[in-house]
Amino acid sequence: MKKITQTCAVAAIWVGLAQAANACTVCMGGDGTVGEAANGAIFVMLGVLATVLGFISTVGYLIVRKGQLPLPPHAELVRSLAGINID
Repeated sequence: MKKITQTCAVAAIWVGLAQAANACTVCMGGDGTVGEAANGAIFVMLGVLATVLGFISTVGYLIVRKGQLPLPPHAELVRSLAGINID
């Protein structure tokens, strides 16, 4: 019974706090320079995110491409002299 009472009390507090929460004027669609600045900041962050993800995918592509290149002649010579046959 004590557990149910505690759960109900926490739920009542949670509902009461949710009704008291208000968004800022920028989120509610207020006009002004603050809203324009927030929109600009969001687009800058999206641009930075796209650039970083682009660099990461480029590095991954270059690693895969380098892994598919044939061995240089000196490495093939060493393999043949050592008797290593990995095919």
